[in-house]
Amino acid sequence: MRQRIVRGARYTAGLAVGMVHMLLALWAGSAAGGWAWRHGYTLPYDTSSSAGLSAAIVFGLLAAGAVLVLPEPWMTQVRFLVSGRPLAPCPACGVLAQPPAAHNDANTTPKEIAQ
Repeated sequence: MRQRIVRGARYTAGLAVGMVHMLLALWAGSAAGGWAWRHGYTLPYDTSSSAGLSAAIVFGLLAAGAVLVLPEPWMTQVRFLVSGRPLAPCPACGVLAQPPAAHNDANTTPKEIAQ
């Protein structure tokens, strides 16, 4: 029972990290859009009556996209670390992945392991 509670708390904390990342992206997008709107920026060759609004939307989307995409590798590491499954670089290829269990080799399954 205790293990399920710990696992549930870690899963919830991992979701909270993702939610904070999403809220930061929304804040950055709204701040960039508001800044573009207040300073009167427009897009090149946009002569419509809603040129300021279009620029504010584009600036906001670019800022939110950058906040979501650029730190994603770090956010993935934090989410996995909080969940209790840290990622480690593979010694052969260098890609981040979960390290294999110490008691498992290539030809065993968890049901074959004596407990």
